[in-house]
Amino acid sequence: MGSKQLLKDLSANTIQTGITQLVGLFVFYMMSRFITKQDFGAYNWANAVGATIIAIASLGLDLVLVKRVAAGQDARLMAAIHFFHTLIIAIAISISLIFIQILWPHLLAFQSLFFLVVLQLILSNIANSFKFSLTGLESFKYLAFISTYLNFSKLIVVIVLLLGHFFTIQNIVIGFIASAIVELLVSYYFVSRKIGMLLKPIFVITSYKDFVLESLPQLGVVLFDTALTRIDWILLGIMSTVTITAEYSFAYKFFELSKLPLLILAPVLLTRFSKLFQSKEGITTDKLSSIQQFFNLEIFVSLLIPVFMICTWTDLIDFITNGKYGAVNQTTYSILACCVPIHFVINFLWTMGFVQGQLKEIMWITILSSLTNLMLNIFLIPRYGSIGAAFSFLLTNLLQFAVYLLVVRQQTIRINLSKPALLFLGATCSIFLAQLVFKNNYIAGFAASFFYLIFSLSFGLVSIRKSAYH
Repeated sequence: MGSKQLLKDLSANTIQTGITQLVGLFVFYMMSRFITKQDFGAYNWANAVGATIIAIASLGLDLVLVKRVAAGQDARLMAAIHFFHTLIIAIAISISLIFIQILWPHLLAFQSLFFLVVLQLILSNIANSFKFSLTGLESFKYLAFISTYLNFSKLIVVIVLLLGHFFTIQNIVIGFIASAIVELLVSYYFVSRKIGMLLKPIFVITSYKDFVLESLPQLGVVLFDTALTRIDWILLGIMSTVTITAEYSFAYKFFELSKLPLLILAPVLLTRFSKLFQSKEGITTDKLSSIQQFFNLEIFVSLLIPVFMICTWTDLIDFITNGKYGAVNQTTYSILACCVPIHFVINFLWTMGFVQGQLKEIMWITILSSLTNLMLNIFLIPRYGSIGAAFSFLLTNLLQFAVYLLVVRQQTIRINLSKPALLFLGATCSIFLAQLVFKNNYIAGFAASFFYLIFSLSFGLVSIRKSAYH
């Protein structure tokens, strides 16, 4: 596990994730800026419901596929079985949508939009099957190319529709469906090229049964983890209005952007840890030290975006959205931003538990967290709207973090959380100090970032030279 190879993989995954986030953010901005809050909220609600359905139907096989392929099992067989499973999901959901249209043609006010969004998600899910196989094979260059191709095709769709004055939510989704078809074809080509043969769906009952049995504990994780990440969107759409859903989903999108370092690291970390815990050589003291330094560096970087955005949010977002999503979301984003470092620690502990086979423990942690999130949302959303949803999310993440810390076995790798805690404290103090000293929010944002950098380096909380995880 050489540091050069890790940096190479991280570079490829950085390109992939960076392009995905930046282009995705631009597309998201264009939609939020030029379509009504009602249409924007309906689109995001449909996405949340459709993604939840597909995630549950995946049975948790996705991450098991990555784990098996990364651990050296037959990539051709694993990819073919997973391909078969995603096709079954596509057929089952499509048939269900047809029956809903026949039996309840007016179930939703925006039913046609909902069906189009789900169709797009179905196609993307099939493409994801190929991308998960490529992740297990550590083909991050291919993944970067696929991501670049897909996102620029979406960008072209948005620009063409806007310039042609056809910028409606229905036309946008139809364009995204065309992009999803391109993504599917390109992903299929690359995975077939990587395994050296045209990939075909295969149903081998014994292998499929073993696959599903291994993923059963993960099914509970997927079921409740999906509820954890999207139940707030769904409940907001049911218990409030699509306008409030639109406002919250906008703030949540920037929260996801703030997690960019985590999105870059997560797939690389999973494959690396899978090999690390399978290795007979053991983990040396130098490797442990490098992992800790790398961990600290990622926490430091993950806080840079929230530090700047919390200071500048109202002025910046109201400027770019013509007053639609700035001031109304200041508190909501600030609460969500507190979850960024917590998410990173949770992902690290989750990865350790997953590769060590603690699937049942992970399942019960996720069930507990999701039920807590559900109850908090039911109680807080009617009273506080999007702020209640954000606060529910923060409390749930704190609970999840505490339980993971207690449950995940850390005999092999034990992470010291003292420096990450100081980094969070330094970021918080930098924000308050900058806002106290500077009245201009833009100046305060840059000043807070500078204060945070000086604080982190002065107390030796990060060390770039020592963080090459090898």
